[in-house]
Amino acid sequence: MNQDLIITYLINFAYTLLRALVYALGCFVAWRAFDLMDKIDIRKEITERKNLGWAIMIAAIFLGLAYVIGQI
Repeated sequence: MNQDLIITYLINFAYTLLRALVYALGCFVAWRAFDLMDKIDIRKEITERKNLGWAIMIAAIFLGLAYVIGQI
């Protein structure tokens, strides 16, 4: 019985790691796609010009993607 519980925990841990990797890859792809579609340099807008609107929009993309992946 104890061995089955350990195997179940390991499977759940591996599944959680896989979901985290999918989330990280999804965030990277979403960031790059959004950066390529827009004519403005988003990193420059957020860091140098302190544009809070862009920062909120990128955070919303990441949070929305996390929600979608979390529902899988």
